[in-house]
Amino acid sequence: MSTVRNKKTFTIGIIMIASFILCYVGMMSPNFGNGRNGLQYADDMFNSLSKGSAYLIKDAQKVADGQKGTNINLTVKASSTADAVKWGKLYTTAGATVTVKEASVTIDGDFGKILGAVVADSDFMYHNDSKALETKYGYDGREATNNWNNSLKKIDAALKAKSQFPQEFDLVKVQQKALEPAYNYYGIEIKKVSENKSSLAFLLSFYLLYTVWYGFGLYYLFDGLGIVVSNPKKKVEV
Repeated sequence: MSTVRNKKTFTIGIIMIASFILCYVGMMSPNFGNGRNGLQYADDMFNSLSKGSAYLIKDAQKVADGQKGTNINLTVKASSTADAVKWGKLYTTAGATVTVKEASVTIDGDFGKILGAVVADSDFMYHNDSKALETKYGYDGREATNNWNNSLKKIDAALKAKSQFPQEFDLVKVQQKALEPAYNYYGIEIKKVSENKSSLAFLLSFYLLYTVWYGFGLYYLFDGLGIVVSNPKKKVEV
């Protein structure tokens, strides 16, 4: 059984570990707004800052504008007739001529206008306004965004099959710059790094300090107990 060999470092270690535990208990208490603990607060903060840096709607709109006047005429297949009807509503609202036959959806329209509709809906969702899409399509905005994504994947494959690679390339750009961030960040508050420098600096500094704090606490505790790590001396042969 280990005994205390250095009371000073042992005491420092005990104090650091004890204060570390108290701090941890404080962080895990639901006192950081809306019943969140410290870890949840920090996670929400970083998600909000990440969302604030992922607003690429203007770039996506430029891509869509570049495809205006380009017509597409293709047929894609949904997983069910009900989904096909919902897909048809999206593309009809975007100005395309749509024919739905069972689970198949034939789309004939201006590709730039279709991509522009995707960008516009993504902008609403990015700003957490699903009601705008619900009013447009008659069902949940989150589901409408998912239907855009699923149908665009089918269109992507159809464009590749027709060797319409410039259109396929721009479709992927709009998905990555507008649709995916809008869906993934839905419900998260938007915060900009430029407006939250102090909070970001504090969180990063605290994380670094907290990690070092725990490490040094263990170091002093073990040192006080006389537990050290050393490399065995190599025997030198003469």
